Amino acid sequence: MKNKNPLYVVKGKTVQEAKGFFDLIVKKMNMEPVLEFVMNFLKVLLEQVKTYPMFVAVKTMIDEWMAKIVPLVMKLASR
Repeated sequence: MKNKNPLYVVKGKTVQEAKGFFDLIVKKMNMEPVLEFVMNFLKVLLEQVKTYPMFVAVKTMIDEWMAKIVPLVMKLASR
C-alpha cells in the first residue's frame, strides 16, 4: 500500500522517500554510515553475551546510551 502522505528528503538533484520521522532525520543528516556502524557494533556486542553478568553490563551500557540519545532526538524533532 502506498503512503498517502509520504515524507521526502531532497539532496541536490536526488529525492528520497523517508519511511518515517527517524528515517527522515537519518537521511537528512547523512547518518546512514554512522547508523550502519552502530548497528554492526551492537550486533557484535550482543553476540558476546554468554552469561547473565555480561548481559547486565551490556544492558546497562545500552540504557546509558539511550538515556543520552532520546533527549537529543526529541530536541531535533521539535525543530
